[in-house]
Amino acid sequence: MPSDIVVFRTSNHELTRLPVEASSFDEATMKTGHGTYSVFRLYSRRRVLRLDQHLDRMRHSAELLGVPFPHTNEELREHIRRAVDASGLEMPRIRLTVPYADPESTVIMLEPFAPPPAEIYTYGVRVGLAHVSREMPGAKDSRFIQVRSELRKQQPGMYEVLLCDEDGYIPEGTSSNFYAVIDGKLYTAGKGMLEGITRSILLEVAPAILPVEFTPPHVDQLPRVSEAMLTSSTRGVVPIVEIAGERIGAGRPGPVTMRLGAAYDDRVESELEEI
Repeated sequence: MPSDIVVFRTSNHELTRLPVEASSFDEATMKTGHGTYSVFRLYSRRRVLRLDQHLDRMRHSAELLGVPFPHTNEELREHIRRAVDASGLEMPRIRLTVPYADPESTVIMLEPFAPPPAEIYTYGVRVGLAHVSREMPGAKDSRFIQVRSELRKQQPGMYEVLLCDEDGYIPEGTSSNFYAVIDGKLYTAGKGMLEGITRSILLEVAPAILPVEFTPPHVDQLPRVSEAMLTSSTRGVVPIVEIAGERIGAGRPGPVTMRLGAAYDDRVESELEEI
């Protein structure tokens, strides 16, 4: 079966399609080389959400990792526009990488965007728990995908795996940010995790719905969690109904999660910009 993923490399302002066959962005990354990266999607009419924030986070990641990042946001936008045109895809999901081995270049992967199944928002998802922490949680480093892949293999059937630090706090998931409603407040990490773009929007709309406590939930608090959710750029706000076998609240998406998801969707629609 032919791959749906299209891969380009830019070097010296030249865009070249790479002969990469892969079934996922992670597999394609293993073949093209690691780097600091970001994943986002295009909406109708070639619009995008907070692209500069994605690019600024990549630059900050490079600073944390001590690697070069010789690109301006406008240069990267132009690379993305050219890759989208060359791919022929209308509303792709995109992974942009600045490789460690050749930071003057960029690698741009595109695939048709497939919306998450509607049932995950209607019924919620089950997630696992792993006692693992990122070495440098503030950096978007593609080398972590190897760790992520192993954690998911160890817990088949789980939609996501949450990370638990040595003190029992849950700051994030392997590819998402994490939140829990406890005693009428929204608990989420304020540091020690990768700050997602979707997270930034959710935390802007959340105070109008409930107070926000910038403390990561603790495993000992799971029996008191009435609602839980995760966020990521291509999934939005996803309700969690079970964590490591512990049922959350009534075992179905709760009203706070639904209100936060609706507020997030409204904000997204108002902020979309041309790429």
